[in-house]
Amino acid sequence: EPCMDSQNSPSAPLPPGAYLLEGTRTPGLNSASRARAGFSALDLAVQCANALLLRCGLAASALDGVVLATDASQAADKVRQRLQLSPVTPLQQCTQGLDAVARASQQIRSGDADLLLVIASDAAAAHGSSAISESAKRLAALFEVAEEDAEAYDQACHQRHSEAEQSGLFSPYRITLFDRHGEAYDSDQTTPDSGACALLLASAKGCAQLKQRPLAQLSSQALARAPADYPSLAPLLASTRLLQVERLSLNDIDLWELPDAPALALLANLAAWQDARFCERQLELEQPMGRLDPTSLNPLGGSLALGALPVSGGCRQLLQQADTLHRHALGRALVCEQQDTDQAQAWLLTRAEEVQA
Repeated sequence: EPCMDSQNSPSAPLPPGAYLLEGTRTPGLNSASRARAGFSALDLAVQCANALLLRCGLAASALDGVVLATDASQAADKVRQRLQLSPVTPLQQCTQGLDAVARASQQIRSGDADLLLVIASDAAAAHGSSAISESAKRLAALFEVAEEDAEAYDQACHQRHSEAEQSGLFSPYRITLFDRHGEAYDSDQTTPDSGACALLLASAKGCAQLKQRPLAQLSSQALARAPADYPSLAPLLASTRLLQVERLSLNDIDLWELPDAPALALLANLAAWQDARFCERQLELEQPMGRLDPTSLNPLGGSLALGALPVSGGCRQLLQQADTLHRHALGRALVCEQQDTDQAQAWLLTRAEEVQA
């Protein structure tokens, strides 16, 4: 199967950097379906990775390495066997999808690799955090965000997801899963807790070798840890740090993917960015960060609609935002994910056509 038309042969050489060349993801499955199908985290990871390699016409032997993110213990050897990786192909394992992206990006930027496969997989119930919910409630009270606002945002998220589904916006990269009985799973289910995402990352040299234009450049990344009493502030802190390092304002970002489960946490953070006193005292800014354009935020429904998958969710968001950047000829996207309870990781994506040598 040919790659999407976003990856035609590049007309000009790409500058050095780490690029998101292509990706696939599974449908989001709920516990009942996963149990009936018998899918493990390993099954989801392997089906997703094989579909990506097939789509790009790549043999596993062409990879410079694999970075696997999963909660499953001792999965690396099984993935090596089922993907038929060479014994000498490096395979690393971690527990967070965006951490896997960070490792792969670093190897590409340092010149140690040109083609790396990142695989992230969830096959367990997502762990909800009461600490984040309590933090969100306190901040919502501080910034006068009402529960009704959160309910309205939740409904809007599901509406955007429904419209995106009807428009076929998930179909370019969502694969069909097959269980051992031959039953197909090809659509996102409600309240999913399982799924996988595979990303092919490449250097400029790797893109040229495959004669494919990347979806986006993985431009930069930032981490932040929130105060213990307010863990739901972590995404705001990580995103603010990334913008400050890159000398960008809120209006310089065309697309946002911010954690929205629970919705009250997201709305409280957006209100905090508009609060002059908070921005001055907590972020040491002379002016408030400002207000986001609501149409730029979680445009395909966010985690509230697609499921908050703790391992693979960030990779899925990177892929869908990179795809959206290309489709709408936009320049920059910021993807942020809450990790653990009080830490968040933010990534800046730049459309490859916007990158100047």
